[in-house]
Amino acid sequence: MNLYEVDFSSNAHTPNPCTDAFANHKSTEFEVPIRHPELCFVDGSVAILCGRQYFLVHLSLLSLHSTILKRMVEAAFKDDTSQRIEGRPALVLPHMPGEMYIFLKAIYGLIKQTDVTPFPIASALLRLATIYEAATVRSEIIGLFQATWTMSLPQWEIREKNATDTDGVYSPRDSMAHPIAVVDLARQTNVPELLPSAFYDLSRYLPSQLSAGYTDQDTGVVHYLSQEDLFRVFRGKEQAARYFSTFIVKELEGRVASEWCHNRAELQPARKRRCQVAYEAVTYALIRDVNGLVLNRNSDPLYAISDSLLMQTRDDLPGLDNRATVRACEACRLEYAAVVEAAREEFWRRLPEWFELESP
Repeated sequence: MNLYEVDFSSNAHTPNPCTDAFANHKSTEFEVPIRHPELCFVDGSVAILCGRQYFLVHLSLLSLHSTILKRMVEAAFKDDTSQRIEGRPALVLPHMPGEMYIFLKAIYGLIKQTDVTPFPIASALLRLATIYEAATVRSEIIGLFQATWTMSLPQWEIREKNATDTDGVYSPRDSMAHPIAVVDLARQTNVPELLPSAFYDLSRYLPSQLSAGYTDQDTGVVHYLSQEDLFRVFRGKEQAARYFSTFIVKELEGRVASEWCHNRAELQPARKRRCQVAYEAVTYALIRDVNGLVLNRNSDPLYAISDSLLMQTRDDLPGLDNRATVRACEACRLEYAAVVEAAREEFWRRLPEWFELESP
C-alpha cells in the first residue's frame, strides 16, 4: 500500500495523549471488520481493530516497543468476553486505520524516512508513538521533525536555504508545515524542542495573519493558536525587533573603520571614509528593509542581521537592486563578519527567553 494513498485528512479519531482516556469500544453487530490487505500476518497473535479495518500482528513485537500495548493485549487474553477476530483477541483502538497502519509499519521497521516526510503522516506517527510510549519510534520521528524545526542555528540556515528559490525568494510553505500546526503538535506530544524555531517562524507573520489562523488545504479546517501562545508570539516578536534595532544602533550607526582598514592610509578624505560610507549605506538599506520586501523576508531580524553582511560580500549581478555601490575593505568586512556571527548566535540562543518557553 502506498502511504500517500492513506487517509490522514483528519485527526478526529486520535485522542490527545494528555487529556483523553482510552475507550475499549466494540464494533456493533452490524459492522463487518475488513482484513487489512498488507499488515495481516498468518502467525499474528493479536488483532488490532481501528474503525472497520483490522490488523493481525505479533504480540512479541508490540511488547518490545510499547509496554502500554503489551498490558492491553495481556488483559484481552485474560478476558474471556473480549472481542475476537479470526480467533485472536482483539484490541479495539480509537484511531483511523491509516494512522495505525503507519504506526505498525514503523514498529515492524518497514518504513523509510521518505515515507513519513509529509506532515500529516509524520504527525500521526508521533502522536501514536507518544500515546503508546513507543520510545524508539518516537525518538526517530522527533529527529525527523528536528531537521526542519531545529534548535541548531546551522541547521536552521540549511532549512532556510532549502526554502529559498534560485531567485532568492523565500517560500517556506511550499515545503514545510505551517508553524501553528507544529506548535499544536509539540504541545500535544510534549516535544518542547520544536517550539523555539516554530515560534520564531510565527513571529515573522503579520499580527492579522496570526490572529486569523491558517486553513488546512486538505480538510478546510481553520486552526488557531491558543490565546496564551498568540500573546507569546507578539511579545517575542517585540523582543526580537528590539534586539535588531539595538544591533543597528550599536554595531552599524557611526561604525568606525577597523584598526587594520586598507583605506586608512588614503590621503583623499572621500577614499579614507570609504568603509564608513559603506556601512552607512548598509544601515540605510536595513532601515528601509528593501531586501526583505523584495525577497519575502520582511519581519525577519535574524535574516536581516545576516543580510547586512551579505550586502557587502555577495557578488554583483546585473539587474540586482541591492547591488552595493560602495564596499568596505576586506579587513573591515572580516571584523564586521565576526560581529554578525556573534549577534546571530546570541539572537538564536535567546529565543526561548523571548517567547517565554521552557528550555528543553
